[in-house]
Amino acid sequence: MEIVEERTLETPPDLASIDLGASYQQLFRVVDDLKVVVHQRNEAQHEMAEGYFETMYLLALAADYRAGRNESRLLRIGSTAEILARAAGQSDDYCSEIRRASPLHDIGMVAIPDALLRKKSELTDEEWVLWKNHTEVGARMLGTVDTPVLKLAAEIALAHHENFQGHGYPAGLVGEQIPLSGRIVALAEYFETYADEFSRLREIMPPGVVLASIRERSGRRFDPSLVDLFFSHLQTICDARNALELNADSLQALVSNIRPHGV
Repeated sequence: MEIVEERTLETPPDLASIDLGASYQQLFRVVDDLKVVVHQRNEAQHEMAEGYFETMYLLALAADYRAGRNESRLLRIGSTAEILARAAGQSDDYCSEIRRASPLHDIGMVAIPDALLRKKSELTDEEWVLWKNHTEVGARMLGTVDTPVLKLAAEIALAHHENFQGHGYPAGLVGEQIPLSGRIVALAEYFETYADEFSRLREIMPPGVVLASIRERSGRRFDPSLVDLFFSHLQTICDARNALELNADSLQALVSNIRPHGV
């Protein structure tokens, strides 16, 4: 007689009774490692973007040097733009970004030949086309890296020669068709450029001429609401620009001043 071996069916394990602690700990370790990798990648990308930004800033400084400008002019444009943006009710982030982005507004001037840059006589039609093209060249250079500051800088480069009443370049935009950043920097750049020139020529041309010129261009070249804000905050603007003059006495200081606050 064949003996049949008795087998008992095993009871399925109760999942609730299984100790998953080790598995969860392993999973959490993997997640933590991934967080470290992502953080390191983001840090590397941030450092690369900042390096590109500072390279563009040095190119903008070089273009200004070629034109014989005061070494702190670009920083002062950024400072004035920040004050105007804050007076216009913009966010802290926007104000910080426009301070850093504004000095790059004319970076496309690196594409202008020296002979044309220093020409004293009236430009020919062909030369004028080449000159105006610096706005689009600058926007293309700055639009290469997708960060908030460089995107804003590209917008400014393209828009800061538009006139509030139209007939500017490159697009002939009118009024609020022009991005706020372009309208702000148009005014800040005009003031900082000509105030610097008038201060060097004060014996024959009083500094107040530039202020009268801004008032006269309100509503035509400049946004009238920004002109009003400019004059109501003029003392703050002058105090800030004087402070920059004292703290931008070397190339290292010029670069340090363009970095994010607190860096």
